[in-house]
Amino acid sequence: MSLADILSGVATPPATSEPITIDLPAVDLALPLYDFQQDAVEHIRTHKNVYIAYEMGLGKTPIGIATASMCHAVGIRTLIVVPASLRTTWEREFGKFAPTLNVAVLKGTTPHDIPDCDVLVIGDSVIKHWATALSGHYNALIVDESHYYKNKDAKRTKALIAMSHGVTGPVVLMSGTPVPNGRHQELAPQFSIIGDSAWDAIGGKSRFWSYFCPADTSNSWGGRVNANSEELNALMNSTFMLRRRRADVIELPNKGRTPISIEASSTHGKDYVRIQNDFINWLRDEGRQMYGSQRAEALVQMNLLRKKAGEAKAEGIAQYVKDILNNSTTGVFIVAEHNDVMDNLLIKLHAYNPVAVRGGIGDDNKYEAIDAFCSGSSRVLVGQIRAAGTGLTLHGNGLNHRVVVAQLPWTPAELVQAEDRLHRIGQTNDVEVEIALCHIDGQWTIDERLWMMLEKKAFATGEVIDGQGELLMADSIAEGVLDTFR
Repeated sequence: MSLADILSGVATPPATSEPITIDLPAVDLALPLYDFQQDAVEHIRTHKNVYIAYEMGLGKTPIGIATASMCHAVGIRTLIVVPASLRTTWEREFGKFAPTLNVAVLKGTTPHDIPDCDVLVIGDSVIKHWATALSGHYNALIVDESHYYKNKDAKRTKALIAMSHGVTGPVVLMSGTPVPNGRHQELAPQFSIIGDSAWDAIGGKSRFWSYFCPADTSNSWGGRVNANSEELNALMNSTFMLRRRRADVIELPNKGRTPISIEASSTHGKDYVRIQNDFINWLRDEGRQMYGSQRAEALVQMNLLRKKAGEAKAEGIAQYVKDILNNSTTGVFIVAEHNDVMDNLLIKLHAYNPVAVRGGIGDDNKYEAIDAFCSGSSRVLVGQIRAAGTGLTLHGNGLNHRVVVAQLPWTPAELVQAEDRLHRIGQTNDVEVEIALCHIDGQWTIDERLWMMLEKKAFATGEVIDGQGELLMADSIAEGVLDTFR
């Protein structure tokens, strides 16, 4: 059986390798850990194959570094799989917490000689290219932002599952949002990476699919539904999963979230109204019940409206940010999504030496921008929500404490992730988050519709992770927004 067979779906990964019986020793890092971080390290020492479900801002990277240090102490080399945007972050943090470890970063899609090192960091986007070459070289595996492996059919997910089944040392998954879209089925590929111990803890795969994630019989197109969430939560948290919420373990300054109305510019506002009216007319022609390609087309049209709303309010947002900068000393983190909107904001705020973090800019340029923002040499950072929304610390030890959300994402998890680039350990000021909503007289814009849905749900979390709260799924939000147009 080859990895190619597994990726193509003609074969399934072998059974999980028998784990090594090891006693991971306590280690001293160059910088001390918080007590709640040490709790996670002890959980890893005890259970070996675990899920560290710590909320954003609790410092999961030092936990991973402590794990790699424990493994190094008993002669085990560690592979760390991270979003490509966080490779340099991990390398920098190793230099602070464990400077004596030999850490290498692997890049590129063409396998070549594997570095001789204690710890190897690789981006998740290329793991499928390297899986065969890396198999057998590392006996500890750490996966950061592991919720990215929620799609069982993705090649990188299949590759990581296949690799993990050959790891005989610790396997550690880390994410503050294990089910970002609220579906139990998103856990299944992550359980498979952890291995048999995770499946056994919840009663096995068959029970998971029949009892916790059964088929949806209420419609003709199938799918699965969540069931018995509290029981699943209890089983995970009593065995392999360790969950900590920020409010329970640390005292941070306050964070406030306030919507603000931004008037659309004349030209872009007219374009927006035309496109929205066309969309409403299209929905009227298609009818209320929409399936398959119709629903996909509706989502495309709503995303176009989100982009047009961003363009329409860019001028107003820029003026609003200028007022903040001219009347305070804080830097401003602007959260956006579309490149055209980001470019427009960068041009309009050029006097404040703005920098940007977006997909594809490269590690060197990315961290040059972050350093400039955190040092105060740039007072504005415009961040694309996926590239700048996870794993980064942008508060500059309290220098920056204002967030302006220029474009709302579909999921509350993504919004909270972005906000918490400033609202995390080391922040010394209250963080003000302002949601910029495009306003056009006589219209109900998609910004206002989406915000109504998110605010109505009060950013509740799924009970599968925290044992409480209403499930908040991306598709349910999109469907709710779509209903407002009908």
